[in-house]
Amino acid sequence: MYFTVGGEGTAETTVKHSKFIAFCSVVTTDDEAEAFIKSIKKRYTDATHAPYAYILGERADRSRASDDGEPSGTSGVPILETIKNNGLTNTVVVVVRYFGGIKLGTGGLARAYSDAALAVFSAMGKKAFDKCVICTLSCDYSFISAVQNQIFAFGGTIESADYDDGAKMTVAIPLSAKASFVSSLADATSGRVTLTENEERFCEIKGV
Repeated sequence: MYFTVGGEGTAETTVKHSKFIAFCSVVTTDDEAEAFIKSIKKRYTDATHAPYAYILGERADRSRASDDGEPSGTSGVPILETIKNNGLTNTVVVVVRYFGGIKLGTGGLARAYSDAALAVFSAMGKKAFDKCVICTLSCDYSFISAVQNQIFAFGGTIESADYDDGAKMTVAIPLSAKASFVSSLADATSGRVTLTENEERFCEIKGV
């Protein structure tokens, strides 16, 4: 299982008249992260600095950070460490700074950037992702409610559904719950549901 920031969002903090505007987004590739960073810098061309950091990968094993002209190690790395300390991956953060006329010192600057990242994480929350098995379920209309109850009871999600001729659903079930789900589904429907496993991939898990 891994966690990302809850979505694209922003939060603003002020430290000794300097304004820090933090932006975050969920990304899965370097290109997506760089495009997001570029879009923020393009919108805030008058900002004093726009340091950033991002972490990628299911194991959070790829990262990048930039101070964007701030003293070395005072902005990009603190943002990166804040992402790490919150247990996030596939997450990018850009913090736009407008200098307020009072120098913060290296320690104060690092805290300000870290706090800005924390503020946007607090505003957006987290999403959980886990390895899931994607299945196709087919059943008679009369079993729809029972099938849905089983899907949700085991932390699954319905990705698509077609009710034109009976019910046909594409669902994602956490891999760790697959065996229990299949057994419980058979019990709840007297074995009247056809289940086909399609693939395994990471999916968002609700309620974690």
